[in-house]
Amino acid sequence: MPEHTSHLLSCWIRKGGNKTQKRWWKLIPSCIWWSVWTERNGRCFKDKSSSIHKVQWNCLVSLLFWCKQLCIDDEDQIIELIGSL
Repeated sequence: MPEHTSHLLSCWIRKGGNKTQKRWWKLIPSCIWWSVWTERNGRCFKDKSSSIHKVQWNCLVSLLFWCKQLCIDDEDQIIELIGSL
């Protein structure tokens, strides 16, 4: 397990796949951290907590939204992204 975030990111490499798939892959760590950070803040500052399934769902929804905004051009690519996770 990497000791630091920079170590994790340096080994977060996707071999193969097209340019769009590589863009998706690069978004995943940020999306996970965003989801965990948002959940943490909800628990610490708003006295709200979600189940692990809700956190996972929020992470997936955020990832799809970010991909839609940045690099996915059509619905078929979204279906392909979900299938590859």
